[in-house]
Amino acid sequence: MFSPLLIHKIYNRLKLFQRPFYSRYQITNNKSNLSCVPFFIIGSGRSGNTLLRSILSGNSDISIPPESYRLPFAIKRFHIFSNRDWKDVVSEVLSEFENCKEFYTWNIDFNEVHKRLENIDESKRTLSNIFDELFCTYSEKHSPDSKIWGDKTPMNTMYLDWLGSVFPESKFIHIVRDGRDVASSYLKMERYETILEAANRWTNSIDLAQAFGSKIKENYMEIRYEDMVTNPEGSIKKVCDFIGINYNSDMLDHTSQVEKLGDTDKAHHSNLSKPISSDSIGKWKHNLSESDQESITKLLHKPLLRLGYVD
Repeated sequence: MFSPLLIHKIYNRLKLFQRPFYSRYQITNNKSNLSCVPFFIIGSGRSGNTLLRSILSGNSDISIPPESYRLPFAIKRFHIFSNRDWKDVVSEVLSEFENCKEFYTWNIDFNEVHKRLENIDESKRTLSNIFDELFCTYSEKHSPDSKIWGDKTPMNTMYLDWLGSVFPESKFIHIVRDGRDVASSYLKMERYETILEAANRWTNSIDLAQAFGSKIKENYMEIRYEDMVTNPEGSIKKVCDFIGINYNSDMLDHTSQVEKLGDTDKAHHSNLSKPISSDSIGKWKHNLSESDQESITKLLHKPLLRLGYVD
C-alpha cells in the first residue's frame, strides 16, 4: 500500500503537468472575492484540536463546522474535472462531501450550496469560492453572526501544500502535544494497533506542519496543548490576535458549546463535557506499561527533545 506522503508527491507531479493544458477555472482568486481570510487548525489528532475548536466556537464572530474530511479529495477532484462546464465542476467537487458518510454532522442543505454556486459571478468561479460558499452555508445556519470561518480536520495536516494553494492568505494554527500522550490516546481509542503506528502518525504530523509553517511564516503559529490547558486565557488571546478576532473570557466556558458542535458525541470526546484542566497531561505514564513507556520514549526521543518535552 502506498503511504500518504508518497501519494502526495505523485499527485503534486501530476497536478503540475495537468494544469496548463486542461484547467478552465482558477484554483483561487484575489482574497477580496472570499467572505473572509479563513484559518485551519492543524496537527496530529488527539492533541486538543477539538478542545480548541469548542473554545473558539464560544466567540460569535467565529464559525468552525465539524470535521470536513474531504477537502484534499475535493481539491484533487477539481483538478481532474476542471475542464468541464462550471455546473459540472461544482457538482463533482461537492460530491466529495455529499457522499461522505460523516458529513451529515454539518446539517446543511446541499441544494442551497449548489444553487449559490451555479449562479455565482464568473469572477468567483474558483475552487476557493466553492469551498467558501460551502463553509458560509454552514455558518449562516449555525453561526449567523460569524465574521470568519475555520476548519478543524487533523487529516488535513497531511495535505497542507494543497490547502495553501487554494487559500494562500489563510492562517494555520498548529497545536502541538507531547507525542507520548498522543500515542497513548490513539492506542486507547483503538485508532492504531501498535505503538509504532501511533508514534509515526504524530511524528509525520509534526514534521509536515512545521515544514509547511517554515514556508508561510507570518501565517503560521504554534500553540502547545499543555499551555492551553494550564494557561487558557493567555493561549486563546494569542490565537484570537493571530486570526484577527477580539477575545472574550466567556470563550473559556467551552462546555456550553459542546452540544452545538455536531460531532462530539463519540466516546473519545467525553472530556469536552468537563471544564478545561491539566488532568490529561502525562497520562501516558498511567495508560502504558513500563515497557511501552520505554518504547515510546525511545521512538520519539529526537522530536521530543527538539520540542522541549525531554532533556
